[in-house]
Amino acid sequence: MEFKDKSCTPPGSSDRISSLSDELLANILTFLPTLSAVRTSILSRRWRHLFTLTRNLSFNDGKYFDMASLTQCEERKMSFERFVYGVLALHRMSHIHKFSLILDDRSLKYDCSHLLAWITAAVQKGVQHLRLRIWNHPNALPSCILNCQTLTVLRIYTSGYDLSVPGVVCLPNLRTLHLRYIRFLDGDSVKRFFVACSQLNELALHYCQLTTDHVCVSATKLQKLDLCCCSGHVVIDAPNLAILSHVSTDFVGLDVKHLRSLLYVVVWHPIASMPPQVQALCDIVRGAVNARELILNQTNELLSLVKFLTVIGDNPTPTYSKLERLVLVSRKPHFDKSSPQLETVVFEEVSIYLDCQGLIQKNDTEHELHSDVALAPFSSNVRTITVYEFGGRKLELLLLKYLLENAGVLQKLILYKDDTMEMQRELQVSKELLLLPKASTYCTIELEEL
Repeated sequence: MEFKDKSCTPPGSSDRISSLSDELLANILTFLPTLSAVRTSILSRRWRHLFTLTRNLSFNDGKYFDMASLTQCEERKMSFERFVYGVLALHRMSHIHKFSLILDDRSLKYDCSHLLAWITAAVQKGVQHLRLRIWNHPNALPSCILNCQTLTVLRIYTSGYDLSVPGVVCLPNLRTLHLRYIRFLDGDSVKRFFVACSQLNELALHYCQLTTDHVCVSATKLQKLDLCCCSGHVVIDAPNLAILSHVSTDFVGLDVKHLRSLLYVVVWHPIASMPPQVQALCDIVRGAVNARELILNQTNELLSLVKFLTVIGDNPTPTYSKLERLVLVSRKPHFDKSSPQLETVVFEEVSIYLDCQGLIQKNDTEHELHSDVALAPFSSNVRTITVYEFGGRKLELLLLKYLLENAGVLQKLILYKDDTMEMQRELQVSKELLLLPKASTYCTIELEEL
C-alpha cells in the first residue's frame, strides 16, 4: 500500500490513511518492529516523525543487518549503535510500554556501556514489558532493572550471567518473570530477589543455577511454574500454583508444597537422573491428585517408584479423580485404575515393550500376561486413545488387546504408523486389529500416517 499527501491525491479518490489522527497512526506503528516503523518516515513529510510517538521499541541486530548492506564487523556494529541511540534520542513519549533488545549476532562485541545506557533509558521511561536477549555480554544488566517499579513482565535470556542482587530490590508490579542461563550467587540472593516479587503470577527458570543452599521461594500468587534443567535446592511455597512444568537433569532438590492445587502437570525425567531427583518427581506426580492433565516422560526408575498406571500386589496408587487427559512419552506404558474422569490417553514416541516391568511371560509361540500380575481395570470414561510410532509388533498388539477389552466406552483408537511399516505389513496388521475383541461397540480403529 502506498501512502501519499492529500495534496498529491487525485480528485475524487479517497485517502483514508491521511484522514487518521497522528495518535492513531502512531498506535498502528506500535505493532511494527522499530526498524520498520522508522522506515515509514520516508513516506511523506507528515510521516517523518510519527515513529517517535510509538510506545513500543524493539531493537534486533540480526534483523537490522538483514536490511543493511554492511560486511565489516566494526562497520555493522557502529551502524547499529547509531541507529539505537538515534531512535532513543528522537523518542518523544514519556513512557514506554514494551522494550525489546535482541543481540543475536555473536560475531559482534558491543561495549557494555552502550547496552547499559539503552536499558537504563527504557527503565527511566517506566517500561512495563522488558525483554533482553543478550549473548557474549555477561555484564550487560544494569542494577536499576531490579528496582523498576513499573515492570510487569521481565524476560532475560543470556549466555551466562552472575546476577548480583542488591540489598534493596523493589519489583512490586512484576507478574511474569522468565530467566535463562542466570546464576544466583547464594541463597540470600535468591531470597531477596523473590521476596521483592510479591505479585508474581508466572515464573520460568531455564538452565539457571539457583543455589546449593536450602532456599524457600514463597509466592502466594504464583499460578504457573516452568523449571527446565536448573540446579539448586529449592522449596516452592505457592498455594495457588495451577500449572507445573518440570524438566529435570541435575536438580539437587525440589520440594513443591500445595500439590493439590495443581491442575496441569508436565514432568520430563531423563534416564540419567539420580534417585533423589526421581523421588522428587515422584512426589510431585503422586501429590497432584486434582490434576486435569498429566504429561509424563516416564523412565523405568520413575515408574517403579510412582506405580502410576499399574498396581502389582498391594502397592498403593493415588486417586486422580479429576484427570481428563494423560500423555505418556514413554517406552514403558502401564495402566490406570484410579482416574475415573480420564477421557484421553496419548502414547507418544512409543515402541511398547510390556516386559520392561516383568509383566510379560514369553512362551515359545506367544506372549501373555503373568498370572500373578493384577492389572487394574482401565478407566471407564476413556473415549480416545492415540498411539504414535506404531509398528504392529506383537507386544504392541497385546497392549491394544488389553485396552480394547477394558475401555468400555472407547470411541476412537488412533494409531500413527512409524516410518518402517511396509504396505504388506500394514495389511496384515489391519486384519489383526479387526479381529481384536472390543468392549465398546462404538469403537473405531484408525491406522494413519503422521
